[in-house]
Amino acid sequence: MPKNVESVSETVEFVDALSDWLRRIDFRAEVFFRAEYCGNWAVNTSGSNNVPFHLVAQGEGWLHGEAKPPQRLLPGNLVFFPHDQAHVLSATEEIPLPEVVNRTPAMPDEGPATRLVCGYFLLDRQLAAPLLAGLPSTIVLNLADAPSSSARELVHLLMREAAEKRPGGDVAVDRLAELVFIEALRTEGEAGRLVGVFSALGDPRLGTVLAAIHRHPEESHRLEDMAAASNLSESAFTQRFKKAVGMTPGQYVRHWRLQTAARALRETQRAMTDIATSVGYDSDVAFRKAFRAYFDQSPGAYRQLASVHSHLTASDE
Repeated sequence: MPKNVESVSETVEFVDALSDWLRRIDFRAEVFFRAEYCGNWAVNTSGSNNVPFHLVAQGEGWLHGEAKPPQRLLPGNLVFFPHDQAHVLSATEEIPLPEVVNRTPAMPDEGPATRLVCGYFLLDRQLAAPLLAGLPSTIVLNLADAPSSSARELVHLLMREAAEKRPGGDVAVDRLAELVFIEALRTEGEAGRLVGVFSALGDPRLGTVLAAIHRHPEESHRLEDMAAASNLSESAFTQRFKKAVGMTPGQYVRHWRLQTAARALRETQRAMTDIATSVGYDSDVAFRKAFRAYFDQSPGAYRQLASVHSHLTASDE
């Protein structure tokens, strides 16, 4: 096994770990409104436990949030909140009054119009937790002037599609928003501004290992095998992995296995033995012990509580 292979990155096979991860966390975008605002307007979409986003398609606005000064937003600016940060977008630099927030937009003839495309990036937040942990609470990107021509073209296409009322437009806008998000990750990653698992997914060595963990949680994923797959020594691999991901390789394997199992418990009626085997546990006893240590409750209690919550949510709708 090579002890130091920093100079042989070309020997590591490329794996599109980001695409693989996005599929497994059921990533999608949902645009819930496209509106023109005039006069004294303000918008707040936090509190959904998703990842809210706003794209300024026309005009301008001001972002208020956290303890930072207001930030001016211009056409082509995409702002999103990985941790569902409380925020307000408004017409003015001054913090708007509460009664103005989310008020019905004024008619277009009441002054310069600002057109917003607002929605959520939806994902399995529990599976994605280590990845989101590496992102700041608020991200503002100027995609209209992005170095990537793809980013600029996508933003312009999204803004045009959002402004037109054509058959299939709602679905088209959702899909374009997904593409914009992916292009934003690419742009930020290439600029070296992404940290945590997002940066690790783009690392040829770590991305290969992460993809293997995501695709096959049932496999052993021994440290020596993961290090060999990355063409690094065990100590160099462990250090690089922990620095990027925030967990040791073993901790991340455990996280992915048990969160995958938790999702199966929430969403299916598969037998406990089948779920345990599918995420790498040889026996129900070992699985139940690991699950209780991680979630502080048994798999059975977790499934029952998830079922009650699902029924309550359905009845509320």
